[in-house]
Amino acid sequence: MKTISIICQKGGVGKTTSVVNISSIFSTKGYKTLIVDLDPQGNVSTYLNFDKNNNKITNSVNLLEGLTKLNPGILKEKLSIIPSNKEIARYNEEKIIGGSKIWKLKKEGLFDDFDFVFIDTPPTMSSLVQEGIAASDYYLIPTKPEFLAIEGVGQAMNFAKTTLKNTPNINTIFLGVLLNQVETKRASYQDFLKELEYLLGDRLLKNKISHLTEIADSPFYGETVIDFNDESKAKIEFNNLANEIIEKIGKK
Repeated sequence: MKTISIICQKGGVGKTTSVVNISSIFSTKGYKTLIVDLDPQGNVSTYLNFDKNNNKITNSVNLLEGLTKLNPGILKEKLSIIPSNKEIARYNEEKIIGGSKIWKLKKEGLFDDFDFVFIDTPPTMSSLVQEGIAASDYYLIPTKPEFLAIEGVGQAMNFAKTTLKNTPNINTIFLGVLLNQVETKRASYQDFLKELEYLLGDRLLKNKISHLTEIADSPFYGETVIDFNDESKAKIEFNNLANEIIEKIGKK
């Protein structure tokens, strides 16, 4: 079982979109996949038209309160969710003392029924993001080709490094930076790309996600890229991205 957190304190860079669509693609590849939402806004549930306040299933607050049995919501075959809601906000400034609570649950085997767990985190530098990083084997930073967004990549990397330094018993690996909302015809794009390639080298993922109307509109319909036809550019790009991630972490 592998756990991947998606982090970035800069909003609007496609963090939740990445979580939802990468997870969906992984499930179609035969991997039993779980999405854990740690964002008080609960945008994963909103995206997927899932009831984030359903008290019959496990939510992310339950994880932080030390539950012993997992009962996630079922989205599709091989795709499940642990939703979040505004109640988790009270943990946003709580210091991690004695290690991550979710990491301990993971160590105890709570997620062992799944092949992959993807964690969506709030667009902040907070305790909930630290929980996500500490509970993960890998972390991924999405961004878009704009100056302020790229500046946020360095901030997110530094925050992750500080979290890893100050949290015992974890060794989360930086998976890389995902470039989202790409418009190759935009005049500044090649300059931004060259700058990122210079700064990040092979930590910049080869596969990038284009700025596409079908991705932007999909939350309105509660759809992910797996609901698109096989010729869809969005579906092809996310499938290629998923293959790159699988190759990077060596998951068979």
